[in-house]
Amino acid sequence: MPLPTAPFDSGRYVGTVIHVEPAHVRLNLPYGSGPVSSSYSGHRIGKGEVGEFVLIEGESHAILGRITQVRLPEGERLTVEPTREVEKTNSNPVGIVQLLLSIELSTGKTVRGVPTHPRIGQYAYAAHPDLVKHAIEDEPDTEGKFVGLAHVPNAPTTHVTFSPSALFGRHCAILGTTGGGKSWTVARLLGEVVRHRGKVVLFDPSGEFHTLSERVRHINLGGRPTGAEGNREYVSFPYKHLSEGDLFAMFHPSGGSQSPKLREALASLKLLHCQPTLAEDGLLKKVNRSKADFNAALEQHAAAIREPGAEYDITRLPDQIYEECVWPTGGPPQNPNPNSWGGSDQNSRGYCTTLVSRIAVQIHSNEMASIFSPAGFPDLTEILDQFLADDDQSILRISMEHLPFEHNTRELVANGFGRYLLTKARAGAFRDRPLLTVLDEAHQFLNKSVGDEYNRFRLESFGLIAKEGRKYGLLTVLSTQRPRDIPEDVLSQMGMFIVHRLINDRDRQVVENACGSLDASAAAFLPVLGQGEALVIGLDTPMTMPVQVLRPEDQPDSTDINLW
Repeated sequence: MPLPTAPFDSGRYVGTVIHVEPAHVRLNLPYGSGPVSSSYSGHRIGKGEVGEFVLIEGESHAILGRITQVRLPEGERLTVEPTREVEKTNSNPVGIVQLLLSIELSTGKTVRGVPTHPRIGQYAYAAHPDLVKHAIEDEPDTEGKFVGLAHVPNAPTTHVTFSPSALFGRHCAILGTTGGGKSWTVARLLGEVVRHRGKVVLFDPSGEFHTLSERVRHINLGGRPTGAEGNREYVSFPYKHLSEGDLFAMFHPSGGSQSPKLREALASLKLLHCQPTLAEDGLLKKVNRSKADFNAALEQHAAAIREPGAEYDITRLPDQIYEECVWPTGGPPQNPNPNSWGGSDQNSRGYCTTLVSRIAVQIHSNEMASIFSPAGFPDLTEILDQFLADDDQSILRISMEHLPFEHNTRELVANGFGRYLLTKARAGAFRDRPLLTVLDEAHQFLNKSVGDEYNRFRLESFGLIAKEGRKYGLLTVLSTQRPRDIPEDVLSQMGMFIVHRLINDRDRQVVENACGSLDASAAAFLPVLGQGEALVIGLDTPMTMPVQVLRPEDQPDSTDINLW
């Protein structure tokens, strides 16, 4: 691809090479002490500013670098003071340039690394924005598709685009402190997905993406319709989709009597759904009953009971737990009968009383109605199937702002739906048309263990999606303000990082460890990035690139609360 403009223009001269190291060079910056920048051909030129891109001339390559430090020699410090009266004394700043990549002058091809280092006395020129764009921009895919993400800093008309596979093909992480522009970037990417008529499921914990308007279906998980909000669509994620581990983390059974009785009660209720003839008053009663019919039914329906999403009536769970509190064998103690249960075990019933009370409160709670009282609300999994089949919809936004934090409900439900998506992906549902999942506030749902000391349950669905979803066509975008809370093995699966301002040292260290191409010189810019500015680091990008993310069509509602 030919170069878009001449790389070495005398009007863009910045300085001359005076010192060469493997990864850096030093330049004389004769214009670096000027109080203001200049312009040339309509473009701003710093001529010696930290962060400025420069091209160093070479015989066969132009070397692209970035100024990371500017200083005056010790003896010239006072030459820039306005009160200093020194006739005919000029300051001579020196700049350090980080070498990034090379561009073949004959072909315009971008080359990672530096095939031939600069020589002392070679000139450096302010890089034209079109040359910076040329050096880093990804080619459109085979169908000519591209994602318009950002523009080159200080050059609003010079847009930077990437192919969809470069941004999403190996998963993407959007990182940054609150107020740095993460939500803006997410909204921008969603708009590009809509433009290409892709498919994306957006997990929106705070509800800030309710502003999305094009080819989107908004659904609310949690809460109930009111008169003022009657046009909202409310859905359920029925308890049948929750695993045994999910329920244990919610109900907190103790490790002694409560956990075994809860497990047995769940199995009994699922068995009753498979074989209703075993029920008496809606329960499987065991006091002094024969085990023959129960064991035969259990053997017959064992696979159905273990199947994810097995049906049962959770409203019967508190009473069924009490029905499990029986002696394991019938008959007199001196001649026990293993083929029947014994009488009621009052001690076990006493131990299970607190568990039964907790379950009864939770399953009848209005806040938990979308899980434990799903009647009248569409099933989220059915909504997903409708969305995937509808070519007029590109975004399925799942608002969880009304889903409670109590009992780890929000985390467990999101994790459960992520597990459902991964199961669907393993069955081949997304091979022909990949599905992108966008998880906002990802630190709430990753690298966490919920429950108590007796029942620890790890939230790992989205970590598994990051590790193995790509081969099934299930891709993910993780957005978080706390990179340190994302497991290192999950971040290592990200092929693209869009990193906004990061202030915390641990967060920056995590990003440096996860991004092999982010060195300390580039990471030093992270604390001072402005709103909407970001560093783009990817496996398919030849260097770390600072960009200004373009304004999304539908800006998220992420304004701060006005206290006074």
